[in-house]
Amino acid sequence: MIKVASKFNFSYPSYATFVRDVYGTATESWFDLETKYKTPTGWWNLMLKYGGVTQQDIYYTLMLTVFWTLLRIIITDFIYKPIVNNAGLDAQSTRKAPESVWKLLFYSCTWAYSIYILFFTEHNFFYDAPSSFYGWKPQSPVPTKIYIAYLVQFSFYAHSVYGTLFMDVWRKDSKVMLAHHFVTLLLIGFSYAFRYTNVGILILFLHDITDILLEGTKLAVYYKTKGGKWHSVCDFLSTVGFILFGVAWYVFRLYWFPLKAMYAAGHVSLAVSQDLVFYHFFNALLWILLAMNIYWFTFIVVMAYKVVTKQVSEVDDTRELDSKNLTKSVVQNGNKRD
Repeated sequence: MIKVASKFNFSYPSYATFVRDVYGTATESWFDLETKYKTPTGWWNLMLKYGGVTQQDIYYTLMLTVFWTLLRIIITDFIYKPIVNNAGLDAQSTRKAPESVWKLLFYSCTWAYSIYILFFTEHNFFYDAPSSFYGWKPQSPVPTKIYIAYLVQFSFYAHSVYGTLFMDVWRKDSKVMLAHHFVTLLLIGFSYAFRYTNVGILILFLHDITDILLEGTKLAVYYKTKGGKWHSVCDFLSTVGFILFGVAWYVFRLYWFPLKAMYAAGHVSLAVSQDLVFYHFFNALLWILLAMNIYWFTFIVVMAYKVVTKQVSEVDDTRELDSKNLTKSVVQNGNKRD
């Protein structure tokens, strides 16, 4: 049985300590936590007892999901596309650029709002991740600031499922991206219903920054050959953006995410509270998200390896092109430069 501590003396762990402590807590608590609910009927009864979703929440979510879709269509057709069409980009970049602009603006706004919550309010979960579980109780009220962030993010990812299927350019990893959207929806919805929202806002903050850098870098790549000419500034920006993107991906998603958020949810949570419901399910979702982060990091490593070994001469998106077409694209752009 895990001991409850009145005050948890926390220091961020190494990877080895993280795996050991989270695995130990999960396995040790398996036979003690929610024993009587380990059947489908028991899970359903637990959801009915502790799940905190109102009709108003559902209404707001549906309305915002439609709003994001309509807003993207209107802004893309009347603002993004005319600007991109006048930029003289190639056909593929003309198709992809409006998508990147839309995502860049959205994630910039949501990340800025997360910064406000975590660094300019009383919700100091970035510096003190364990405090996200202090005084935790099921069905407790969600602070308005965090509620707004959750409503915006959940409705956007609901829109993103439609967007990936019918609005975005299809890529090699689009199926994985769809799986990511569903896992994210499940995480956001579940963490709201069962009040894991404190650690949830930290997780959203740790993930949005890389989307900003990704979309900004892709725009720099698309604009390198604007007007049929080679633009060295955009080439430089794409290289710098790629480096920042790779570093941020590791620091935010592969270092701080497991060692701050996952450690707090997987180990600290049961040390400071014995009222947790669906502890194992919630943490299983976090591990799935971590696995996806590792999967996408391999694309970054592959691209960096190709640049360092001079298999390619510039940064491109390895998710969209196979190796043969990637090399062909680089040669063509190199010719344009000459």
